Amino acid sequence: MCRPARLDPRLTCDTRGAAMVEFALLAPLLIVLLMGMLAFGQYFLVAHSLQQLANDAARATVAGLDAAERDALARGSVAHGLARLAIADAQAITTEVDEEAGRVIVTLAADTRALSLLRAAAVPLPGPVIERRAIARAGGVP
Repeated sequence: MCRPARLDPRLTCDTRGAAMVEFALLAPLLIVLLMGMLAFGQYFLVAHSLQQLANDAARATVAGLDAAERDALARGSVAHGLARLAIADAQAITTEVDEEAGRVIVTLAADTRALSLLRAAAVPLPGPVIERRAIARAGGVP
C-alpha cells in the first residue's frame, strides 16, 4: 500500500505512468543494442560468406592447367557463389587471383558501405572493407 506523505496522496500513490516513463528511458538503449546486434550479425555473415567463396575459388583453381585457366576458374567460382548467396551487390566485391611460388592466392574484398544495416549502425564496426584470402597449391597435390 501507499504510505501517505506530506504531499497530496493522489500524487505519491499513483504509479500508473511509471512503466511508461521507465520504457521511455530504456527504449533508446534497447534499440541501440538491437541495431548493434543486427549490424554485427550482418558483418559476420558477409565475412564468413566471403571466406567460403575464397575457399571455394581456391579449390576450383586446382583443376587449372595454366595461370589463365586458374584465374578464369577462380573468377567463375566467385561469380557462381555470389549469385547463390546474394549477400551483397556483385559490383561491391573485388576478386584478385595471384600466383607465387607454386601457390594460387585468391583474395576477395567487399565494400560494406552499400549494406543498409552496416551503414546505419549505431555502434562502431571494425571497418567498411572486409577482405578474406584463401591459398591453394597450383596444379593440385603432387
